Amino acid sequence: MAGGSDMVRRRVRRGRNHRVLLTPIQPFATTGLEEPTSPVRTRRRRPPDLGWVRRILRPAFGHFVHDQGFVLAGYIAFTAIFAFFPFLIVMLSIAGWAGQGEAAGQFITLTLELLPNEVASVLQPAIAEIRSAPHGTIITLAIPVTLWFASSGLESLRHALNMAHEVADPPSFWWNRLASMALTVASATVILAAMVLMVGLPIAENILAWLAEHQALEERMGLIMRYGIGMALLLLLTFSLYRLLPNRRLTLLDVLPGTLVSVTFWLGATKLYSTYLSSIGRYSIIYGSLGGVILTLFFFYVMACIFIFGAQLNAAIMRERALQRERRAA
Repeated sequence: MAGGSDMVRRRVRRGRNHRVLLTPIQPFATTGLEEPTSPVRTRRRRPPDLGWVRRILRPAFGHFVHDQGFVLAGYIAFTAIFAFFPFLIVMLSIAGWAGQGEAAGQFITLTLELLPNEVASVLQPAIAEIRSAPHGTIITLAIPVTLWFASSGLESLRHALNMAHEVADPPSFWWNRLASMALTVASATVILAAMVLMVGLPIAENILAWLAEHQALEERMGLIMRYGIGMALLLLLTFSLYRLLPNRRLTLLDVLPGTLVSVTFWLGATKLYSTYLSSIGRYSIIYGSLGGVILTLFFFYVMACIFIFGAQLNAAIMRERALQRERRAA
């Protein structure tokens, strides 16, 4: 190129003669064209790792089905109703001896508020009759029988938890039954103590005093406080059951995931069940006067399925952790 300038050759045809013209290359700024730029390499976003679904959730549900989870849930639902009223008798008797009848009444109120209205209406008459009975005389005359019936629900839960954690050689029947009876008394005592502490703490008294001065917020905040106390008790009880009932030593981290999942699913299932019954439920056409009983049984059945799945989830996470430790050690 002449003069060191950038030129481009252009042939012009005129008859038989050819001339080569040199035309300077115009810069992109003067021609109005955009100067090509080299493509910018962008890092592709990796899709989220969903391997935990395959490693944890699928085995948890698979073990739930393989271990007859749906069958065990029916057994737990029956024993839960069977043991619920004897447990109330034990708790009310302990409350009477300790002079904490008000705390027991508050626990019963919280329990009914957490249940769907249709289920609570079925349990309410029997609960009212139990509360009006002289519990001291009843339980004094039949302590072993009452505790035996009250501990039946814990025994069904223990069996499901042992299945989930693959306990090969559980203790004898009588040892488990005595442990369940002792745990029944301990549970009733802890519930009463928790109610007394939660309601009698200075911070709770200050909140109630402040609400009394703001009547517009009193009803709403009172409802929130009751649900908060109920949720705290539900988390505590669920954690204790997952931790203490299996015939296997478990840590806090071993049972925490299933506890959180179970309580969350329970709240969601209770809301959906209440919505269904209030909108499209026509159970009386099928079951007649037994509709309320069937509704209560089915509600406890769903809750039992969630409880068993939470235990299977804990077991699946524990197996995955053990596998990861083996891989690191290899």
